[in-house]
Amino acid sequence: MTKRFAIVLLFFLITSVSFADSIDSTDQTKLLSDKMINHFVKKEFQEGLALAKPYWPLPEVEIDGLANQIATQWPIVDQRFGISTGKEFIREEKLGKSFIRYYYLHKFQNHAIYWLITFYRPSDKWKVNGVTFKDDLEPLFKTVE
Repeated sequence: MTKRFAIVLLFFLITSVSFADSIDSTDQTKLLSDKMINHFVKKEFQEGLALAKPYWPLPEVEIDGLANQIATQWPIVDQRFGISTGKEFIREEKLGKSFIRYYYLHKFQNHAIYWLITFYRPSDKWKVNGVTFKDDLEPLFKTVE
């Protein structure tokens, strides 16, 4: 194992039984992602994830737990990377017609992390499928084919 500091919070959940609301278009998935990131940049993790609750087939208590995990880890991010200086949309990836993922840089004085927000369309409606942040930027430099 390396001593390199890595923040990885991976929370992907494959949809099984779901009673969550849904989203009709990829334009709406992008809009929701943008709103969530705006909250994350301001350290409003509970508020950002609350936006996803109606569209995420995950118990609310688990989403709240995810927000608490991020908030608990965030002082390490602050200490290591400095003050947040903004955000930047990086790209969108599609996997067939069933998955779409948005990548955002969260910029700080000393480094950046990136957020991934993934949506899944099991039939004709989109659902939130995962929210992740990482500090290893290497995957962003690789071309997706």
